Amino acid sequence: MLSGVFSPLGILASLLVVGALVLATLFELKRRQRAAWEAFAKAHGLSIAERRMEVQGRYQGRPLLLATGKRGASNKKRHTVTVLRLDLEGALPADLLLEHERPEDKLPGAATPREETIGDAELDAAFQVEGLAPEARPIILDPGVRQRLLGLKGHRRVSIKGGWLQVEQRGVPASAAALEALLRAPHDLARAVSEAAPALPATNAVEASPHAGAPLDEELPGSEHA
Repeated sequence: MLSGVFSPLGILASLLVVGALVLATLFELKRRQRAAWEAFAKAHGLSIAERRMEVQGRYQGRPLLLATGKRGASNKKRHTVTVLRLDLEGALPADLLLEHERPEDKLPGAATPREETIGDAELDAAFQVEGLAPEARPIILDPGVRQRLLGLKGHRRVSIKGGWLQVEQRGVPASAAALEALLRAPHDLARAVSEAAPALPATNAVEASPHAGAPLDEELPGSEHA
């Protein structure tokens, strides 16, 4: 009786069944992800792209971009990430680059020599910094900002670049609650930065699309279709 199961036709049939189950599971996951993102966008009056996992608008008054993208140097290591960008609305100079990336997510040979420091042992151990203007240092060292920056170290990548805060995490949230949780700590940091910053000259404000600060060596967020 078992001989039929292990025959070529039996093996092929089993593979087809397994393949169909995998596809059905992936389709259901994609459907739940899309439904969650649509519900989140609707709840906050945001717009969502028709054919991409990309949400834009003003979240609690602050310009936001939420999208998905691909990361990884090879096909075996490529994976999907969710990218959140929040506009700091001129609270920090646009030339400032502050970046943290978990060691396991760094590309081989991607380390760069450290030429600037913040002046705080924990922050300097966690973040690379470039273009640190004198007026930006006290904002970063503000206790509320410092605490929230260090609190984001568990994410795949955290950066402040071109006047935007960007946070990446692996995977794609499949519930509105997970999306709310993703935004909570970065939004608290953005608010703390704004509260700690003095009134900056209008030239420090960044008037650009959310994609303007995207790293040139990686695909832009929103590249993954829903």
